[in-house]
Amino acid sequence: MIDGLLSWASHFYVFAGVLYVVYFVRPHPKLALICFLSAAAGFLLQSAVIVGHFASYGYTPITNLGEALSFLGWLLALVFLIVERRYRLPVLGAFALPLVAGVVLPAAILRGPGRPVPEAIKLAGMPVHVLVAFAGIALFALATGVAVAYLLLERQMKGKHFGVVFARLPSLEQLDDISDHLMRWGFVALSITLITGAFFAKKAWGDYWRWDPKLTLSLVGWFVYAGLVHARLFAGWRGRRAALLTMVGFVIVFGSFLGLKLFPVGIHTGDFQ
Repeated sequence: MIDGLLSWASHFYVFAGVLYVVYFVRPHPKLALICFLSAAAGFLLQSAVIVGHFASYGYTPITNLGEALSFLGWLLALVFLIVERRYRLPVLGAFALPLVAGVVLPAAILRGPGRPVPEAIKLAGMPVHVLVAFAGIALFALATGVAVAYLLLERQMKGKHFGVVFARLPSLEQLDDISDHLMRWGFVALSITLITGAFFAKKAWGDYWRWDPKLTLSLVGWFVYAGLVHARLFAGWRGRRAALLTMVGFVIVFGSFLGLKLFPVGIHTGDFQ
């Protein structure tokens, strides 16, 4: 039943992604509502999958690549739905929902028996640590999607080719602000993840820190985003440079997540992050 619900959720996400792209080309208020309801339906179905798994097994479903992608896609959908309601910009769905579908659809295919559950994942408070860690990646992902929209709009404006991108997207300033807000919340989540991760590492392995590839990449990503936050606050960085650095940081953080799920090495084999 759980696999069936996830399959339905992935189909709703794909449907919403297609509709958001159509809305981007030919906007209509009723179509925007259908897009949002389709994305929300996918999120609710996937929520039932996540909650059902946790209730049945007592741990967050991230023990294999399929489960981890599903959990990430779920949080990415949640972040988008909040942003869409907050800013009333359904056009952003054309950048976000294809990404959600691109994460959850493979998850529905890859789902299967998880790896043996490490003892560390059963520690008290671990679900919160995992939730914050994945939420940070989701926030960075959506910030990157908005940064891509910024770069596309900027390119059209500089080239004076005022096409559909120029006609549909909000101002460069608003896109920059949205990407900045998402990035900062992601940075807070990543900071909390590293701090709480050290606490759980001490309990699980006896050390607060090890130069594990996953930890090292996460720390590199943290420094990239810390530099970006500093540059925005004190050097006035905005626009193109900030968008590009947002994307670089996401590649590093997502590489830490995806690369070590595909090629598990170090202490985070079959891990909880």
